[in-house]
Amino acid sequence: MTKRFLQNRAAVFTSALLLVVACIGIFAPIIAPNDPYETNIINKFAEYSLQYPLGTDQLGRCVLSRMIYGIRPTLGLATLTMLGTIGIGALLGIMAGYFRGIVEEVIMRVVDVMLSFPSQIMVFAVVALLGINVQNVIIANVFIKWAWYARMIRTGVLQYRDRNFVQFSRCVGMPERFILFRHLLPSITSDLVVLASLDIGWAIINISTLSFLGLGVQAPTPEWGAMLNEAKEVLTSNPVQMIAPGVAIVVLVCCFNLLGDAMRDVLDPKEVKQ
Repeated sequence: MTKRFLQNRAAVFTSALLLVVACIGIFAPIIAPNDPYETNIINKFAEYSLQYPLGTDQLGRCVLSRMIYGIRPTLGLATLTMLGTIGIGALLGIMAGYFRGIVEEVIMRVVDVMLSFPSQIMVFAVVALLGINVQNVIIANVFIKWAWYARMIRTGVLQYRDRNFVQFSRCVGMPERFILFRHLLPSITSDLVVLASLDIGWAIINISTLSFLGLGVQAPTPEWGAMLNEAKEVLTSNPVQMIAPGVAIVVLVCCFNLLGDAMRDVLDPKEVKQ
């Protein structure tokens, strides 16, 4: 698999680019040229310069520094969302696909109910019910998305639950926990990787959308969606301010989508050839 990964240029390029972005966010205090919270009204809407490579916003804050610091909440919250979604969805999907019977019926009926509601409306409803803060944004996104993962993972488990290695483990008396986590979970890991890499782009857009609408990360914390929210207030006087966070969100989401397609090619080359 490592050889196929290195031979896939899209996988290597997007992985390297995302790693660089993540490292920039981690070392933001060292890399950022200015304090992202420091305001200077006299210096608002400053032109591009060595001190302010992307200029300043309506409060005189360095746009580039805020972009760099914004990587942490934008990418970090999306990663936490996907980890929570995959954790719950994988657990319930494996249980539904393996145990069948009443367990499957209960889980899948709950999944059907969850999937019957429009996702964005449910996210807004959960955030409005729990309150506006970062933790509730993550909870809302996990609450909406886990059902889709549970259904997809259950389908994958059904393909392996009757395979010879699973039947052998049952015959020799291995505990159910061993079969679930040592046989079935590794068997669907490739599917989880592809789904997660494709869907983390959705999480980034969703979190940025909530921040843009004022329901996610709140000012003055630098976050790309929140920066777009602030930029729309000065759209007529300084439209350039929206370019940096808007382009950054598009590029980051495209990278994750390309990575998902590339990982599918790497992990399942037979399917690609067909």
